[in-house]
Amino acid sequence: MVHASLRRLRVAIVGGSMAGLFTGLALRKKLNCDVAIYERSAGKMESRGAGIVLQPELLRFLEQFAKPISVITVPSIERQYLGRGSTSRHRYAASQLFASWDGLYRLLRDLFPAECYHQGAKVKGVRQDGDGVEVRLETGETRQADLLVFADGLGSRGRRQFFPELLPVYAGYVAWRGTVPEALFDSDILELLTDRFSLCQIPQSHMLCYGIPGADGSTAPGTRRLNWVWYWNVEPGQPLCRLLTGSDGVERSYSVPPGLVPADTVAGQQAIGRDRLPPALAALVDATPTPSVQGIFDVAVPRMVFGRCCLVGDAAFTVRPHTASGTSKAAVDANTLALALFKAQGDVDAALQAWEPRQLALGRRIAAWGKDIGNRSQFPHDPASFAILSA
Repeated sequence: MVHASLRRLRVAIVGGSMAGLFTGLALRKKLNCDVAIYERSAGKMESRGAGIVLQPELLRFLEQFAKPISVITVPSIERQYLGRGSTSRHRYAASQLFASWDGLYRLLRDLFPAECYHQGAKVKGVRQDGDGVEVRLETGETRQADLLVFADGLGSRGRRQFFPELLPVYAGYVAWRGTVPEALFDSDILELLTDRFSLCQIPQSHMLCYGIPGADGSTAPGTRRLNWVWYWNVEPGQPLCRLLTGSDGVERSYSVPPGLVPADTVAGQQAIGRDRLPPALAALVDATPTPSVQGIFDVAVPRMVFGRCCLVGDAAFTVRPHTASGTSKAAVDANTLALALFKAQGDVDAALQAWEPRQLALGRRIAAWGKDIGNRSQFPHDPASFAILSA
């Protein structure tokens, strides 16, 4: 319930992906804020990795907005570690829920008012004083706000403005990602992988897979997809630059989307998979004609608040995917920001001062955890002794 005495705060959010939508929804629900989201992409939002693990914090957030969640999720009942011959070396009960990036994004977009979501809106400049913030768009339009939230991800414009020398640090490996309709596979593979979170560790590499809804959002057996992620070491410099150069000749900073990884590069990685992965997992890679490649980068800011501006989600801390916490952390950033504003009765400055320390501590803790998991798995001191992964 919103304090009756609160004036309606004006909030501008830069970035219309998960973190931006989480923040916009939380501020509208808890405080009835006047929220405008500015998303620079003019076209269809590109999927940022096909699968999402629904951690408890994310589930709690979604339960406030979208019941029942079962319509967008696929459950798993077990976790298993696969050996070289597609046999389960270790299996135990472990219930988890999984969603697809595209399905969750569509859900959030449908919940947020279309007239407040401005697509193809590029922010050119920001100016603030004691009374608020002015956001200037490339079109020349301006927006006055009491609070400006940068939720613009790994390449955050806001982070570059406040920390121009703080650049994403390459972790030394990439994630090959893909999704495949489960209907493509025979009963042996489906029996092994369906309803399970499967992992495999090979020397200086690891792979995982789990089920997610179909491209149309369907969760019925036979219509779903198998989502896989394969972490692979790539040297920095020219090897990484070549891998991040798409078939269109454009070298990208962080990732190459599906359909733009050169065919010979895909074929080469598939051949490595047939040689080194369990056959069931190699079959997933072989059946994916257009995988994506995501460079793994670390970002951690020393501050998240700058006057009436703040950073949330990946704009503040880009954590490694092994923690399965990136999306849930963005939801926590959003929810706690709304709660801080509620407790401060709309006093933006007081709310931001109360909100920042805990979110900095959370970001640092998750970032350190992700580095530990990834480095022990990809760069073990003893190649014969591998980490047991938590995600």
